[in-house]
Amino acid sequence: MSRRRFGRRGWGVLLLVAAAGAVWLGIYPFLAPNRPVAADGLVIEGWVGDEQLLAALNWAEVHGVKKIYTTGGPFEMGAWLSEWNSYAEMTLARLNKLEEAKKFELAAFPAQKVRRDRTRESARALKTGLGAGTDALNVASEGPHTRRSWRAFREVMGAEVQVGCVALTPTSYDGRDWWVCSEGVRAVVGETVAYLYDLLPRKRGEGEE
Repeated sequence: MSRRRFGRRGWGVLLLVAAAGAVWLGIYPFLAPNRPVAADGLVIEGWVGDEQLLAALNWAEVHGVKKIYTTGGPFEMGAWLSEWNSYAEMTLARLNKLEEAKKFELAAFPAQKVRRDRTRESARALKTGLGAGTDALNVASEGPHTRRSWRAFREVMGAEVQVGCVALTPTSYDGRDWWVCSEGVRAVVGETVAYLYDLLPRKRGEGEE
């Protein structure tokens, strides 16, 4: 009897380990989905790095994008050292320096300063700036932040606008080896917790990023 109980426990532990392993291996693709839709507009979150910006431009060229929109709020550090007031404006300036970007229509949509819910605030600024007439766009973000950005933009843009997403590979890690470097672990674990928190029902206003 004790052996039977031990065997059941053993199988239970193995199943739990297998489930944990499946979640562990599958969490990055979940957080960093590539679900683009047919659209001539691409939103690039202004805080992405230079390598991700170039990758977004390459994606835009391959997928027939005509318009690129940059988003983002005010700088959190060193604002008085910059001639730009926001990530959106700074990344527009970055694009204007690149030969690859000259074939696109470029526009920046700076967001207001908020303590929380910054991604939704960026989406609200974009929606206000674009006005009516946009029926589809894609959002490019970095790695595991992509799902939260996608969720925020879909929620703000509403059912009348089809929103897709493009996950840009981070510089230090990717979906194959994120657990072998501290940057990958911090990003994936942090985004997992943040995404689960974002799913909790709560009063919207200034929620989470």
